[in-house]
Amino acid sequence: MDTRDIVRAFRLVSIVLYVIIIVITIILGGVALYLAIRDIASLAPFTSVSDVKILGALSAVFLVVIALEFVDMFLEYIRTGTVVVDLVLAVVLTAISRELLLYIASPGASFSYGVLLVASILVLALAYWLVSRAKITSHVG
Repeated sequence: MDTRDIVRAFRLVSIVLYVIIIVITIILGGVALYLAIRDIASLAPFTSVSDVKILGALSAVFLVVIALEFVDMFLEYIRTGTVVVDLVLAVVLTAISRELLLYIASPGASFSYGVLLVASILVLALAYWLVSRAKITSHVG
């Protein structure tokens, strides 16, 4: 068996595993969509809507977005064979932003955890901007 055949076999196994992961992520995204719709529907008697309930519904919507971003990231990896850093950063940035929504909605959360979340978002946003800028510069030059 040639080295190229072994590499091809591993690449095929990798693609099959990623397809399985994509299917699982789509199923979880469907469950997250159901939860988001349920949370939004629970706001229906608008007389009792609170900021905490709205933040909870937004958090559920963020789960759907995260699932979509994961699928996009996995598909891009299968297509290119490389990890696309800006997609990874976008997923993590969205997940930490969701965590910030949950933090805001919980009254007993520690201040230092909130500072950590905000600092993480700022660092990730800067990293995303730098990667995007480097991508644009490499395409232009």
